[in-house]
Amino acid sequence: MGLIICDAEYPAAGVFTTNQFRASCVDFSRTALLGGVLRGLVVNSGNANCATGEQGAKDTVRMAQLVSESVGIDGPIAVASTGVIGHHLDMQKVEKGILDASKNLSTDPKPFIEAILTTDLVEKWAGASWGSDELSTPKNPIELTGEAFVYGVCKGSGMISPNMATMLGYVVTDLDLSHLDIQSVLRQANAVSFNCMTVDSDTSTNDMVILIASGLSGIAPSEAEAVKIISRVCTELAKQVAKDGEGATKLIEVRVTGTENPAQVARSIADSPLVKTAMFGCDPNWGRVIMATGKSGVPLDVSKAVLHFEIGEERYMLFENGEPARFDPAKVSTALKADHVIIDLNLGEGETSTIYTCDFGYGYVRINAEYHT
Repeated sequence: MGLIICDAEYPAAGVFTTNQFRASCVDFSRTALLGGVLRGLVVNSGNANCATGEQGAKDTVRMAQLVSESVGIDGPIAVASTGVIGHHLDMQKVEKGILDASKNLSTDPKPFIEAILTTDLVEKWAGASWGSDELSTPKNPIELTGEAFVYGVCKGSGMISPNMATMLGYVVTDLDLSHLDIQSVLRQANAVSFNCMTVDSDTSTNDMVILIASGLSGIAPSEAEAVKIISRVCTELAKQVAKDGEGATKLIEVRVTGTENPAQVARSIADSPLVKTAMFGCDPNWGRVIMATGKSGVPLDVSKAVLHFEIGEERYMLFENGEPARFDPAKVSTALKADHVIIDLNLGEGETSTIYTCDFGYGYVRINAEYHT
């Protein structure tokens, strides 16, 4: 169980899964945010409480009530759950967990970060200070400097292809966003971060991202400035999720330029199991990339296609203007052992879109084959 408790009702926004078999906590939290503020939120990472009927919905409501009672606060509480689908919550455990968490509130985010993890192998957090171009990296979760900050945490490793947000993500800031449409700010940041990520093309039933802004710094950025700094934090979190995909060994950025819909092409490549397994095997099989490009449904001129793999400071051309390029397969295969690979596909003039994903290894099959039984 994890809790985030605000000192007062603060401006807040949320984006939620579009999966039609969504968990009751999704509808509950969306309703809680109708007033545009939150007093706190509670997360359970042991059970999705999804497809659990009327009792599941009642248990979601009870979770919010337990937070109010345990902490002694009034105001809207968001609720999130993640875990196995189709099992009722053990409310005795939930009640004890919320009570224990309420007695151990502090300014240290690390216990909360740990509380929300499921099959994740690493904690995921990122922070940015106002006026700095540097991101705080996952070494010390409370190492932030500057007059104001944006701080985000999330969980996620599998069942990830957000269609609004990501698994569970929480972003807090002391920037003053009260003069802005905070919902619009979050949606814009989400569009270039979490919605540009995929592990296995599956959109979870429980996905949500919530943004809370206390305004205590007194710094009131413009909409563009707010979107920029929040997007930086969310993009870093999205990369961490992709890199920590179940059984993954590397982060893969798929970058596509040209066509009327480069994002659709990039997602087609990023979601391809054949591309992902080739990356796991360090196989420079460019045929799988152009296959996934061609099946995307986006009109394109194959004679203009130029494909590179960028690995570290090296850039390898594999395909050029409709024909194979000359390259050393053994050298590229060795380079592909790196933990970060960029698949760069140019299809002509136009905008560029990037999707963050990972490879598929033996671990993904093992984890998901044994997940329930």
